[in-house]
Amino acid sequence: MSEVTVDDGVEEQAEDWSPEVSNAFNGLSLGPIRSIYDNQTIPSSLFHYTSSQGLLGIIGGDKLWFSDASFMNDGSEATWGADLASAVIEEFLAGRSAEERAAGDALRLEIPRALAAFQPIIFCMSARNNLLNQWRDYGKDIVPYSIELDTRSFETGADPSFKIFITKIVYDMELQRKLMMDLLTLIHGKTIELLGQRTEFGEEEGERLVRGAAVEVVNLVSRFKNTSFEAEEEWRAIAYSGYVPPTSRKFRASGLGVVPYFEWSLKDQKLPIKSVTVGPSPYATVSDLALKQFLQDSQYDVPTRFSLIPIRRS
Repeated sequence: MSEVTVDDGVEEQAEDWSPEVSNAFNGLSLGPIRSIYDNQTIPSSLFHYTSSQGLLGIIGGDKLWFSDASFMNDGSEATWGADLASAVIEEFLAGRSAEERAAGDALRLEIPRALAAFQPIIFCMSARNNLLNQWRDYGKDIVPYSIELDTRSFETGADPSFKIFITKIVYDMELQRKLMMDLLTLIHGKTIELLGQRTEFGEEEGERLVRGAAVEVVNLVSRFKNTSFEAEEEWRAIAYSGYVPPTSRKFRASGLGVVPYFEWSLKDQKLPIKSVTVGPSPYATVSDLALKQFLQDSQYDVPTRFSLIPIRRS
C-alpha cells in the first residue's frame, strides 16, 4: 500500500480558466478532500473492468481510455455533484441575510458553469478484482476482463499524455453532504474575513469571488457519485477536459451511440499493467490461453488468471 498524496485537482488550472476567477478561496476544498482519506491509503493496485473490445484497444494500443463524464452509463454522473451542492447550499442559507442568500444563489448558478469548464475526464477502477456486479456490467454477450494497474506509475511515469490524479469516490450521501457543508463553512468564513469593515463587495469583485468559490466546489464534488453504485468500490483517475490535448480525443461505439474518449499513455513506456483476469465464461480456460498469446504478442509479460464465478448467460 502507498501513502495517499492529496492532489490539487482543479486548483492549479483555475487561473487559466478565466482572468475573472478570484484565487481568494484557493485550497479551501483540500481540507474536506483530505478527510475522505482518513485512515486510508491508495491501494498499490486498482482494477479496470472492460469488454473484449476495450481490452484490445487498451493493451493493443498501449493507451488507457478516459471517458467524458457526460457520456457515462450512469445517467446522473454529470449532474449528481452539482445537484447535491445546490441542495446543501440551500440548507446552508436557511435563516441567513438577504445579502448572503443572494451570494449563495449566485454560487448555485455558477457551479454548473464551472463543471462545464472543467468537465471531468475519467478512468474508472475498482479497489477489488473479480466483482460479480462488474462482470455483469461488462460481460453481457462477450467475455469481460479486469486489468490490474500499478497506481504508483500514474504519478511517476515519464511524460504522460496529460496530467491525471487518482481519487477515492465517495458514495455515502451523508458524508457527501457533510463534506460540502464543511466547504461552505470555510468559504463563508473566508468571505467574512475578506469583507473586513465593508458591508458588501463591488459587482466585479463579487462575481470573481463567486467563480473562485465554484472552482472549489467542483474540486470537491467531482469525487461524489450516486449512492446506488457503491458496490463498485470505485477509485478513479481524473483529468479536466479543457486541459487535455485535442489530439487525445477519439470516438468509439457504445450503448449511447458514438461517444468520445481520450487516450492516455506514457511516452516510450508500456502501460503499468500487473496482471489481467478473464471474466466468468464457460470457456474460461480457452479464453485465458488466447489472452496469454495476445499479451505475449503485445509485449506484456504479466500473469493471467480467470474467474470461477458461475454466471449463466442467455
